[in-house]
Amino acid sequence: MTSRDAPADLHDPASLTAADAGSLLPSAALAGAQVRSAAEQLAGLTALDRPRAFVVVGAGATVDAALLIALIGEQAQAPVVGAASLPAWVGPLDVVVVLAAGIDDMIASRAAAVAARRGAAVFVRSSAEGPVADAAGGNLLEPRVSVTESLAGPARLTLLTSVAAAAGLFPRPDFDGVAELLDAMALACHPSSEFFVNPSLPLAEHLTAGTPLLIGTDPVADALAGYARRSLGALAGVAACVLTAGEAAASPAVLARTAPPDAAAGVFYDPFEDDGDEPGQRISPVLLSGPSTKATAETSRFSAALDAAVPRAFRIGRDELPEPGAAAPTGPEQAEVEGFASTVLLMSRLDFTAVYAGLATRARPPADVPDGLGRPGRNAQHVSPAVVPSPWTESEPGSWS
Repeated sequence: MTSRDAPADLHDPASLTAADAGSLLPSAALAGAQVRSAAEQLAGLTALDRPRAFVVVGAGATVDAALLIALIGEQAQAPVVGAASLPAWVGPLDVVVVLAAGIDDMIASRAAAVAARRGAAVFVRSSAEGPVADAAGGNLLEPRVSVTESLAGPARLTLLTSVAAAAGLFPRPDFDGVAELLDAMALACHPSSEFFVNPSLPLAEHLTAGTPLLIGTDPVADALAGYARRSLGALAGVAACVLTAGEAAASPAVLARTAPPDAAAGVFYDPFEDDGDEPGQRISPVLLSGPSTKATAETSRFSAALDAAVPRAFRIGRDELPEPGAAAPTGPEQAEVEGFASTVLLMSRLDFTAVYAGLATRARPPADVPDGLGRPGRNAQHVSPAVVPSPWTESEPGSWS
């Protein structure tokens, strides 16, 4: 067994880099570059008429659309719909964003062609070649940063947010400021970072110790839990479970399994200690909280109740993230813009966590590694030199390879 075939030791940086046969760690570090490039593609997009519906189509569209739906919130001016294929009712009053899952995604190809034929405003994220590109025509948005689609969540959400902003459904965030925060996240998640300083390594160790149970405490957290489940499956080969906030409130049996086996242990109970002979499924619970600016008194109380009910849970939330830059707007749009920044930062942390979990479990890299829908060698212009030195050679300090 070679070093790249062996499971990685999450406490050993050399082991992590040696096990990363698919170069997934440097790809995860490109989240900031993804946001920059996707925002640049649509920077000149003119205002769209407010649509009857904003439709997101693709194999994983329900997960991506759920993030946008949660960010927009209850004050949406038009419904946002995520679907695996194009709904039959789509017409000229709608905006359609097609997210291809691969070069030969025939469902995405048909969706792009039919939506355009029906007169909808269409945007197609796909590679520059293949049936999807042929069907997209002038509506094609080719990724400018080449990473596997399993790590392209920041680019997809930036695209959705940009189009939603043009349609008057969401304020346009400060994408450059968000990209800088993502660069800082990438540095913090570098394999050379100390284990307990790296925000992803302890979480990866926790998730690989049992069946991951991702518990949301609010709508944005629910959407992030679904995103984390997809990332863990694609990048780590780990089947995770999700409990939305509403489901958690109605699932006492599941929550009881995550509670201490001996309540009398009190302050001496170690929630991360092996439970020994405790029968049943071993669960690794994670409590996710969305942006604090979106929290209400009710969701805050519910989150506090879950904290007490699930003491062994690993907690992930907005409070542990860097603050948005000074360019963030004030007034009614502040919560939405800060919500986008916080959500993408948490997505990046979860992606790194999934990559590290995959290295620890010897997961097979995704089939579209390393370039996904993009072209080889197109990343350099969007990458901050402080994050990933180009061309990622071992001779350069701070290199990922």
